[in-house]
Amino acid sequence: MKSKSKFLVCFSFIFATLILFLCFSCTFEGTTDTNDDIKELNGELAVIFDYYSKAMTQNDPSIVKDFEEALCKFDEKYGSNLADKYHREYNEYTSRLSSGTSYPALTDMPFNIDGTVYLSGGDSGVVSSVISFVSPKATAGKYYHGGSLDLNKFDPTNLNVPSIQTAITKGAGYETAQDWMVKANVAVLKPAVVVNSSSLDLSQAAMDYYCDPNNTTMQYGFFANYVNIFNLVTKEDNYYWYCTKVVWRIYNKLGIDLDSNSSKIDWTTSGLYDMVVAYYYARYFYNWSLAKSKINEYMQQARKTIVLAEEIYFSPYLVKYYEQIRNP
Repeated sequence: MKSKSKFLVCFSFIFATLILFLCFSCTFEGTTDTNDDIKELNGELAVIFDYYSKAMTQNDPSIVKDFEEALCKFDEKYGSNLADKYHREYNEYTSRLSSGTSYPALTDMPFNIDGTVYLSGGDSGVVSSVISFVSPKATAGKYYHGGSLDLNKFDPTNLNVPSIQTAITKGAGYETAQDWMVKANVAVLKPAVVVNSSSLDLSQAAMDYYCDPNNTTMQYGFFANYVNIFNLVTKEDNYYWYCTKVVWRIYNKLGIDLDSNSSKIDWTTSGLYDMVVAYYYARYFYNWSLAKSKINEYMQQARKTIVLAEEIYFSPYLVKYYEQIRNP
């Protein structure tokens, strides 16, 4: 009997060990993603964000088709519905477009206060549908672009003189008053606090180094590396620039943080959120709880790191004193 008991105990142990091994093996094979898989997924989503960056700086209608195709390919492979959501945004956006492709200049737009912040959105043209899709939308103007006036550069007799510090294709750069007067939706905000003019001049001069047309040792972008879109560009980084980061930097040197992180902005209304959701559900398809945790973690980090035009719009350190919405 003792031999039989020993045999049964030994057999049970071996059997249990075998079951655990098989379960572990199946779990390992079915629920882990290789580095190649991750790189491929990152690269595919990076392509989508690359088109978004191009839409921010290039008025090329072909971007819309390329962006749509990239979404469709991603959906087909990972079972997401990004393309459908974009189509709804596109149809809604184009239905609001005016019959023309431009707007008359806003001749009453003020350019008289140094450091004034300008925000724009809803620009005419289908390319803007890409920008509108990706960005959160919490204001009537659906603002996504920004710049700040250097009054010392402004010439009221020549509105085409570069005088507004912002970001362009190369990275940090200049726009003109004329550029802003023809935008569809625009909000103009002045400091709500007393700003030392000498300190503001020094901050603007520091930004001139990066805005200089001859300084091309930089890139435009929200991500420090398009191979890994989750490497968000910090506000302190000096190589990657986007428009509202330029505005933020000017005021930050004055001790003013314009990134309000306002609760009025619902990030879940953005295509950015939709793409992050699609990414993590594709990567962690075997553990939705983990995917949700990663999504929340990413969005919290993005909210703190990226400074949106609409976050600047709701800053308590600025007060709006002019606004025109021509493409709501």
